Amino acid sequence: MPAHRDQSEDRAGPPSGAGPAGAAPAASAVAHTWEIRLPAVLETLGLVRTGLRRRLGQLAWPDDAALDVLLAVNEAVSNAVEHAFPPGAPDGTVEIAAEVEPVGGRRRLRVRIRDTGRWLPRPVPEPDVNRRRGLPMMTALMAEVLIHRGGQAPDDGTTVTLLSPSVPTL
Repeated sequence: MPAHRDQSEDRAGPPSGAGPAGAAPAASAVAHTWEIRLPAVLETLGLVRTGLRRRLGQLAWPDDAALDVLLAVNEAVSNAVEHAFPPGAPDGTVEIAAEVEPVGGRRRLRVRIRDTGRWLPRPVPEPDVNRRRGLPMMTALMAEVLIHRGGQAPDDGTTVTLLSPSVPTL
């Protein structure tokens, strides 16, 4: 069962001008963090995309910028699922945490993707195989991509931090 913390319901009382009970909260009332912890399996990708897409919509994130974030996060999560857990290794997890940060009168998204695995050595490239484009893609879509490889403990994992280009505030 996935551990999931979605803070959109963690606000103190309704925002001013809130609609009737049960109505979607105003964008300004939406918490600016989102966290989810899931098993490191391919089915995780759809859950992450759906949850993050919903959160970006609640934050009124511009469509093109939201698509860039979704593509970069999907690539980072798929890399963790595919490369951090060798066949036969104990089940691992992938944690995704996103938060909105103010930047010079604008806002950006900081997304951390952390796995609990140990990355496998890079395979020898095969001719005519469409691989190894994930990091360049993330770098092209995001303002910054930071990678921290864990230490020697089996569950130190790797953390990828994606910083989106800034977008207008609401």
